[in-house]
Amino acid sequence: MRLFRTGKLPIIAVIGILSASMLSSFIYANSDSTDRTAKVKSSVRIASASKPSGSLPDETRFQPIAENMRLELKADPTSGHFTVTSKQTGEIWRSFPNSENWQDKLNTDAWKVHLGSPFMFRYLEFNTRKDLLIESNFNAQGGTVTQFEPTDSGFKIRYEMPNIGFIIPVEVKLGEDFVETKILADGLVDEKVYPKDQKDPKARLASIRLFPFLGAQTSDNEDGFLFIPDGPGALLDFKKHRTGTQNLYSERIYGDDWAYSNRNTMSDRNPVSLPVFGMKSNKQAVLGVVAEGEEYANIVAAPSGSFSQYNWVTPEYQYRFKFFQPTDTKKLNGYLTYSPEITKSDRATRYYFIDEQNNREIDYVTLAERYRAHLMQEYGMKPLTNAKLKLQLHLLGGDTEDGFLWDSYLPLTTTEEAAKIVQDLLAVGVKDMDISYLGWQNDGYSEYGGAFPVPKKLGGSDGMKKFADYAHSKGISVYLDASSYTFNSGSKDGFRKNRDGLRDLGSSIIETRDTVVSPRFMENVFLDDLEEAKSLGIDGYLLGQGIGSVLNTDYNESYVSSREQSKQIQARMFEQTKEALGDVQVAKGNEYTLQFISHLDNLPSTYSYDLFVDRIVPFAQIALHGLTTYSFNYANLSDDYREAFLKGIEYGAVPSFVVTYAQSEELLKSLNLQQFYSTNYRDWIQEMESQYKKYEEALGDVQDKFITGHRELMSGVYETTYSNGKQIIVNYNNKKVTAGSHVVEAKDYIVNQGGA
Repeated sequence: MRLFRTGKLPIIAVIGILSASMLSSFIYANSDSTDRTAKVKSSVRIASASKPSGSLPDETRFQPIAENMRLELKADPTSGHFTVTSKQTGEIWRSFPNSENWQDKLNTDAWKVHLGSPFMFRYLEFNTRKDLLIESNFNAQGGTVTQFEPTDSGFKIRYEMPNIGFIIPVEVKLGEDFVETKILADGLVDEKVYPKDQKDPKARLASIRLFPFLGAQTSDNEDGFLFIPDGPGALLDFKKHRTGTQNLYSERIYGDDWAYSNRNTMSDRNPVSLPVFGMKSNKQAVLGVVAEGEEYANIVAAPSGSFSQYNWVTPEYQYRFKFFQPTDTKKLNGYLTYSPEITKSDRATRYYFIDEQNNREIDYVTLAERYRAHLMQEYGMKPLTNAKLKLQLHLLGGDTEDGFLWDSYLPLTTTEEAAKIVQDLLAVGVKDMDISYLGWQNDGYSEYGGAFPVPKKLGGSDGMKKFADYAHSKGISVYLDASSYTFNSGSKDGFRKNRDGLRDLGSSIIETRDTVVSPRFMENVFLDDLEEAKSLGIDGYLLGQGIGSVLNTDYNESYVSSREQSKQIQARMFEQTKEALGDVQVAKGNEYTLQFISHLDNLPSTYSYDLFVDRIVPFAQIALHGLTTYSFNYANLSDDYREAFLKGIEYGAVPSFVVTYAQSEELLKSLNLQQFYSTNYRDWIQEMESQYKKYEEALGDVQDKFITGHRELMSGVYETTYSNGKQIIVNYNNKKVTAGSHVVEAKDYIVNQGGA
């Protein structure tokens, strides 16, 4: 995989004024204005309006709308609120908070209005202040329902707010074990026509949270959690007395959009690669999957005691985005504003309802299993068959050596040397591996554009084909890292920065150390190169960065693409790579890449270290194991080698290393390889052999098996169970422990074949 070497894009903090009364009422945060460091406050205010009484809908007025073998849907035509009842257990899920403890003093009058509304939203008044978001909700605006129409499987409803001229059309559908809520693009209005003698504030929609408190519960019995997609997965346990207040998680699905990054605060949390969230309370749970428009949504969550007595988690659909508008040709001066045009598309979330059946208690494993089924049903992912555990061997080929007068090519692992590394690994017993060649491009790892031909000092195209043929003779697959197409260092491939670079809404070229390439230009170059890659006899590409893990809007007039269109471009590149080369892997891949890949590289194994997170769980790994293999960060670059190894064993990963034939000191000749600080394969061959054999012993026979259980047995001791009955118990403590009938040594693990 290619690491992003140059840090964050240039940014500055934007400081607004947020009063204490607003904080006590609500913080409405997203990637444009989130208070991520507790040092920067959002430019947001509460809409002034009459104070409607905060109340929950009367369930006795709800009408039967649709039902199937498992669920019954009822709805209130006057508000659109609904309930879903399990026919098997009688459990009820509500689109609004549970009425228990409604009168709790933590539920302020302002918050009760939020809690009872079918949706919350925020908007701007462009003729008043272009960077100030105003928060409101349907009830606070005195909104009305002007249409309620039952359908075959649900209902359609139209919300109108005459005060500001907004119309929000919504559709709710009942599925086999889910309800899907959707804001329709067709009929959405965010503009009011004023008489000529009245001033038009030019109010425009910025974002919506639809049924934001669906399933919301208090922490009275403390039997529940919120699930957020941070890293492998994180839980916020229900706690009646939680330290700290106004804890809020808000992260954009598929990460920040670089087209809006200039002078905006960017997230330092893990990017959200899976558009999922969830909640468990007592004997019921709900798993949310943002199914349409996820590239324009945030996942937002707050535990009880933060803004009310309720725990809640919801998507927030974005319609306009903050950006820096320059006012001079040098683009040094300007102001922050929001995109004038609305980004319209259907926005849908599917809520899977889960209740305790057959005496099986609900936990995060249950949610992950339902998401696994979703991936199989909606993306066509299939269980692996006869899968082998393979060492993921990344070879760093070469780079540019920085010289006093001119630069030169720095070979680190030639194709002949690569064959020697493979021979030595085979000799010590590493029989199965996949090889990903990094830095094989014409000018090496840190230079972008003009990937072909393979440099002669590396072995040339003939040398690469010879190496691929040799690897195939040993049953080994060879992949080339192709994430470099995301950037261009100069004029290679006919690239011109001012013509072909990615542009933000202020028309500035997006640059890190190198220029970010327009997605449409990138796709053309990428497809042109596929035939040459095919001639090398390789098995596929390892993709990443702007092809699978980074998603941007492009305002370059020659290559305009929305974030949604950029996602479609990336998906095509995956599909065409698989068609041309036979296989494809991805580093830190987003959900839309999973249907194409055979391996997921650099999957996060830890979280973003938010203080309010209570537990880290392998949600992503449980969902993916048995559908694809995955690995974590390179073992030889880990800060804590032993703990990283144990985490891989616990989470069902495969081992991964990055090595060179050259001595590690040779890498110092390049200014751009600082992250590769210990790579000489001779220094690591014994560890690679040892780790491979330990992984093979522990996990070799479960590569095509689902994870069916995971739990903490005691502090620092975890058990993972597979569908064939195998159990792995890992002890992270500095002393041995006894877990049932098993003794596990300090910083070690045991394998229980029979599951007894």
